[in-house]
Amino acid sequence: MKKWILIPCGIGALVAGAAAALLVSINPVVEAGVNKFGPEITGTHVFLKKADISVFSGEGSLHEFTLGNPKGYSAPHAVKVGSVSVALDKNSLLEDVIVIKKIAIDSPDIIYELGKKSNNFDDIIKNVEQLGAARDKAEAQKQASSGDSAKKDEAPAKKVVIDELVITNGKAAIHMPALKLDFQADLPEIRLKDIGRENGESGVTMAQAAKRVLGAVSSQLGSASKAALSKARVSLTIGSEGLGKAAKDLGNSIKSLFGK
Repeated sequence: MKKWILIPCGIGALVAGAAAALLVSINPVVEAGVNKFGPEITGTHVFLKKADISVFSGEGSLHEFTLGNPKGYSAPHAVKVGSVSVALDKNSLLEDVIVIKKIAIDSPDIIYELGKKSNNFDDIIKNVEQLGAARDKAEAQKQASSGDSAKKDEAPAKKVVIDELVITNGKAAIHMPALKLDFQADLPEIRLKDIGRENGESGVTMAQAAKRVLGAVSSQLGSASKAALSKARVSLTIGSEGLGKAAKDLGNSIKSLFGK
């Protein structure tokens, strides 16, 4: 066999080998990435039990994802999801910007805990902002201390684009330990589009994407909690005379949350 015939055969073997290696490694890489960098981004416990994504179709699911709470909160978690459907642009997996075509989250188990001055979701967002800024600063200092040749050799940090993220059938447990109150609230569908494409952006960091998603969820949780508490306030106000002083005090405590 002539040598020139061996060249395309060798290239084909390398490509096949690379594809096989990617197929084997993509799910462990996703799992390790979430479990390692998730806590570094949010400052809380983050755990993903299993990723099951096909490198050929780019579609699959993430199983048993948990986002924990910051210190000072008593609820066992902020978000827990049994399964998340994902669809990736498979051609972007080896690029600098990974394109996620869709993330679909159905029936998440959410606990929205209200503290005296803040809530668990807003505190997680603050963590993301602070930790993200610290990581950006550290990266900038690292690049500034490196020579031009070293910069060229470094692989750029991975970014992400999320074309669509949908959260459906969300139910939140609203936990108020200071008042010893617990409510249930239904969340409207949350649909976000073009994360990482706003204002001409070409991808965002995972911290920036997480901030946008958490911000949208926190906004809906705030509205849902106020609606649920308003109903409770009306009920307590109507029945306060019959229930006595304890009910009146509880009603006044709830009113104070609305500044009324």
